[in-house]
Amino acid sequence: MLRILLSLCCLALLPGMAIAHVIQIPATQLPGLLEEPTTPYSFFSVRGGRFEPVPHQWLEFSADGIPWFAKDSSSRRAGKAGVISPSDRLLLRRSDGGERLSGRATEQVVAEVEVKMGSDTFYYYAVRNAYRQATQRYVRFDQQRMVVRSTDYSLSMEPGNMLIWNDFFYRTFETPSGKPESILDTLKIRMSAGVFSENARVTLTNQNLEPRIEEVIEGPLAWVVYATTTLTVARVPVMRMRNYFLLMPQQTDIHTRFTLPTVARSVLTPPTLSISLDGNQLYGSQLVTSWTGDKVAITDGKISAAEQAMIDTPMSGRNWLWFGTGRGFDLLAQVDFLEGFERPVRLHYQDDATLANPPERFPGQLPNVGFTIEQIPIGQEFYFLASLYFSENSNNMPPGQYANEILDAPQITWRSTE
Repeated sequence: MLRILLSLCCLALLPGMAIAHVIQIPATQLPGLLEEPTTPYSFFSVRGGRFEPVPHQWLEFSADGIPWFAKDSSSRRAGKAGVISPSDRLLLRRSDGGERLSGRATEQVVAEVEVKMGSDTFYYYAVRNAYRQATQRYVRFDQQRMVVRSTDYSLSMEPGNMLIWNDFFYRTFETPSGKPESILDTLKIRMSAGVFSENARVTLTNQNLEPRIEEVIEGPLAWVVYATTTLTVARVPVMRMRNYFLLMPQQTDIHTRFTLPTVARSVLTPPTLSISLDGNQLYGSQLVTSWTGDKVAITDGKISAAEQAMIDTPMSGRNWLWFGTGRGFDLLAQVDFLEGFERPVRLHYQDDATLANPPERFPGQLPNVGFTIEQIPIGQEFYFLASLYFSENSNNMPPGQYANEILDAPQITWRSTE
């Protein structure tokens, strides 16, 4: 027991250990593993002076740059089953990175993997045919109950609908009396368009969407879910959407491929789409974005001049937003669009104690935060990736510094030891 306690104390002193997000390393940056089978290889790190196995997961991506699923007929497989291909990604927890190995290891080490992220440098070691294997599992998706549970949060969804989110609990977020409380009211998806003309507009919500889970891939660091949705108006299919969810211990990636078929022109004018998260009375919370300068939105039940200016400013450059509750939960979100996407995108922000915007479970929009895409083209497919990172307090960093620490691509150095 004493040895375990000492090891935990040493772990707390390692660089970057406070950041436990999963990093995704392209297989092309691990040249010694390309075209090798996945099963002989595992990963270790030096933690507290001990050389220990750490959880890892290989994630297969398609030739189109999205997670690959056997049941997704729209994508092309880039490699072979069980073989590491250039399009694959290796998942590791950032907090599992450790010190540099000194001396010889008893395991068959084939390479050192140096990772530089922000101000941190840490190391993993690729090992062949290791006797010891990591058994930790950090996240689970219960499809029957529609609940995601990780070591840090739980998210409940509507039975049978992955696009209706309900309670979201984070381990360090509590009421002033110390009781757990849901941070989230709900996820809100809105598509507004003219039906046959601009004068007759209709707004469709999550409740009009009925996603179907097609396939689930489970792993120790991520559960990957493929879901499809088709929306019809006046018996005409006006939207086809494919979602690829990467559910991880402290973060979620949502890859979305979205098409308004050409036939939709007979029914709809080019629509506006908004996707946002409605908070549960998060008074005093602060919002900062990468494209609105030093302006800060503060949740108080009304829109200030600074907040209106933020709403009116189109997204440009690197698109991230930071939201801090000051009560044990922060959110960093980034939205990436496929290169060449030129439709106007703006901050969606509502701060109103009485405004009703159903479906919702709690009164008001306190706040409702996300983004709005205007004039979505009909007859074209577009793609975006929304990444959500959860933390207790952003590692006590200012928003911009924390965003750089989390969002900058890791610099990988592979050093073969054979």
